[in-house]
Amino acid sequence: MNANLNRRQFLSISGLAIGTTAAGLALTACGPNATGASGSSQGASANSISINSFGGTFQKTIQETVVDPFTAATGTRVNVTTAISSEALTQLKASASAFDVAYMDLAIIYQAKAAGLLQTIDHSKLKSIAELYPLAVDDKGYWIAELASMTGIAYNTEKVTTPPTSWEDLWDPKYAGKVAICNVGGTAGYQFLATMAKLNGGSESNIDPGFKKLKSLKPNLAAIWSTPDEMSKLLTSGEAVIGVWYADRTSALRKSGAPVAFVQPKEGAIAVLSAMVIPKGTKKIDAAHEYIDFQISSKVNAKFVQVVGEGPTNRTVKLSPSFLEANYVPYGEQQIKSLATVDAEAIATHLSDWTTRWQSEIAN
Repeated sequence: MNANLNRRQFLSISGLAIGTTAAGLALTACGPNATGASGSSQGASANSISINSFGGTFQKTIQETVVDPFTAATGTRVNVTTAISSEALTQLKASASAFDVAYMDLAIIYQAKAAGLLQTIDHSKLKSIAELYPLAVDDKGYWIAELASMTGIAYNTEKVTTPPTSWEDLWDPKYAGKVAICNVGGTAGYQFLATMAKLNGGSESNIDPGFKKLKSLKPNLAAIWSTPDEMSKLLTSGEAVIGVWYADRTSALRKSGAPVAFVQPKEGAIAVLSAMVIPKGTKKIDAAHEYIDFQISSKVNAKFVQVVGEGPTNRTVKLSPSFLEANYVPYGEQQIKSLATVDAEAIATHLSDWTTRWQSEIAN
């Protein structure tokens, strides 16, 4: 399985600022903040583990649907530190035992892996592993994903009367000056570039066809957005009527009353994942595995994704028709298999060069 670059929050790859976010959530943590399962500051003990979580709504949801129930079920306290992935990586470099489990962006996970800071997850210790979609399990054993979202096409339903069906629709002359795409520094940006390369005879390691394809889109571009909020304003104002965006963000904007919709292009929407890892320095390996197994279990995964408005990674999770009507999520064997993937390790390696080219060939 190709590794999939995931969450869309600001992080750093090779010294570059990469815009990502998770699950349509406000990941607002600006720095580390340790809290225990009850929300109060706690130190580590023999009967506790420390985890790193994204902040904001994600951390609140983790606390209520995973951390507190885990403590109630096992008696193990969970000390939660909130930090974006790049900050968590810095903490691990300073202390390999800073966390026992960490939620991190895949791109940063591969940096941590390259630095020798992670250990493989022992699948034999995970009772629920067989219930996961293959997409959610790193074939090299370094991460397990707890939610799935996707990058596809969002559009203003008042301005676009015929829903798009393909990435190629973005090149339709009727959208001249009305298309918005993400900067290559954001997940949707490098995913879109890599996907265009792959659809036109290239790959993550042969990106030229992708740049050639995107250069031909320039007559249709209204804007290149850098944050999800910018795309929200572009779509609702009508400055852009169609573009590359995230399923979860489209769901949230639609719930606010905006006339927007999301489609999965026939070539496949692009998988967006969030994942958990076990740092090499932990001395609580069994408890770390127990926590991960609890998070991916059917009952817990179901509660978690329904609060955050995302797709589950446990294939036995059942979502109601009302939830699926309100949220654009990848769900079920067929939809999960239809998702396109990109190679996270290759992108992390080449992204610095891509960013330089983007500034001269696409942004200008």
